[in-house]
Amino acid sequence: MLSILPIWAYIFLTVFITGYAFLLVFEGRNLPGKIGSGSYHVEDICMAGIMAVTVYAQIFSLFAGVGLVANIVLVTFCIVLSVFLFRKKENRCLFDVKRFIDKNYFLIFVLCAVLVMAYGSSRGYFHYDSDLYHGQAIHWIEDYGVVKGLGNLHGRLGYNSSSFALSALYSFAFLGGLSYHTCAGFMALLTLVSCGRIARVFKDKKVKVSDLVRAAGIWYICNIYDEMVSPASDYFTMLAFIYIVIRFLDGAEKKEDADFYGIYALMAFFGLTLKLSVGPLVILTFVPLAMLITQKRYSKIAVCGAAVLVIILPFLTRNMIISGRLFYPSTALDVFNVDWKIPEEAARSDSAYIIAFGRGYSSMDAASLPFSEWFSNWYFALDKIWKMLFYGGVMGSIFWIIDRLKEFGKKNKKEEDYVTDFTVFAVIVSSAFWLMSSPLVRYGQGYLLVLPAITWGRAFLPLFDRIGNEKIRKIINGAMAAFIGLFIIYKAAMTGMYIKDTRYMGYYLRPQDYGRYETHLVSIGNLSVYAPDSGDRTGYYDFPSVPSDQYLPQLYDPDDMTKGFKP
Repeated sequence: MLSILPIWAYIFLTVFITGYAFLLVFEGRNLPGKIGSGSYHVEDICMAGIMAVTVYAQIFSLFAGVGLVANIVLVTFCIVLSVFLFRKKENRCLFDVKRFIDKNYFLIFVLCAVLVMAYGSSRGYFHYDSDLYHGQAIHWIEDYGVVKGLGNLHGRLGYNSSSFALSALYSFAFLGGLSYHTCAGFMALLTLVSCGRIARVFKDKKVKVSDLVRAAGIWYICNIYDEMVSPASDYFTMLAFIYIVIRFLDGAEKKEDADFYGIYALMAFFGLTLKLSVGPLVILTFVPLAMLITQKRYSKIAVCGAAVLVIILPFLTRNMIISGRLFYPSTALDVFNVDWKIPEEAARSDSAYIIAFGRGYSSMDAASLPFSEWFSNWYFALDKIWKMLFYGGVMGSIFWIIDRLKEFGKKNKKEEDYVTDFTVFAVIVSSAFWLMSSPLVRYGQGYLLVLPAITWGRAFLPLFDRIGNEKIRKIINGAMAAFIGLFIIYKAAMTGMYIKDTRYMGYYLRPQDYGRYETHLVSIGNLSVYAPDSGDRTGYYDFPSVPSDQYLPQLYDPDDMTKGFKP
């Protein structure tokens, strides 16, 4: 646990500086005035920085392993950038800590959150897939960056996620000790700080749609509190999804400009590189695009388009090099005819397995079942709470659609209402895409939690505001604020119980490590790799590895794996 804190301090400094630089590019001279004033808080700058350094790590991986040299380059860049920023008086707000402290009680909350989240990031359920392939994927990036046809060595390594490059950058494996996996916990911390701004309702006694989504975000973070020790891409993806939705709603409520929405639209593209399942969220791009077109700011549109390419091209390039396909295991857009391409049969089989597994089946044949057949099996296998949330999300979506149809064609609708409704629409589309692809709860907890919160909130909160009797309106808002307070207290108490139950596990200095498994060596060309004696997991340290010795790829060079693998 304690070793996580200096790592997080290092992550914070690097992503804060790079995040500020990124925001400065888009906001220009307007940015310093928006820092700490309500538009951008410290967690927003850090989230922008996470996106920036993740893109950097992916680009660096195209040329070399992401280790010591990558960190030296990053630190050098941050130092030069800090000196450059400090020379300009208007940017010195970056070094004014007081501007980021809204209230003393919030600073206390943040400090407590750091300790609590560091504790959760040090122990818990280590995800099965992390010892299956997450650790191996990170190890390959640490040592070699990207290797041609790597997906032929281990099919799961074809599931490229930009989160693995981020984890490799901050793993500190080059020190010769652990390969730390603390980035999921750090991203959860930033999201928690953003969600913690829900405390506003206890002062204002007015609940907004963004507050309900923040409550859903707190619920999600509590759910993964005992799992975020694992570097699984699912957590990064859902945290990014929740955070982006919150910030779009914030923008609508505070009547932000196109530049503000443009930044978070870019983060939606970043979410796509974390996991393709969050791809539908990029339709939020239409919000800033429509504003910029109306304002005839075509040069800004070009800048945003270039930024999108910078974000997604390294991800697509890594995909192509690793698997020979742009979106493995999907066979769509099969535009590259390279000899290291993972065979189409293997890709289709892998895709079918993911779909069937997500629907609750073990047979790949279930991927072709009609909706009417697999849905009932999936729904009745859900825990009671997830059934309630799913049903609530569906009914909330129906009520929202009916409400929007009633208002269709009405004049004088405010811009912020359009933005809010479009955000609700984006969440519905994203949730539907998850349901129709691979609806495993772990893949889509964020959808199940956010959908009912945002749809019911958007459909009914405006009705409360129209109540003529101010006293009744205050009573309703006060009751909702009290309910949110009780909900937070309950979730905090449950987290406290978990901390109490796991206090004897240790890990107060060093966090829980990857698992260790019995393995044996098998030959590929003139080289050897590890294979599990039983099961299919090898962990991080037996490297490189294959899930079994029944199928082994060919090497381009029998004496050098870094030259690549052929099927």
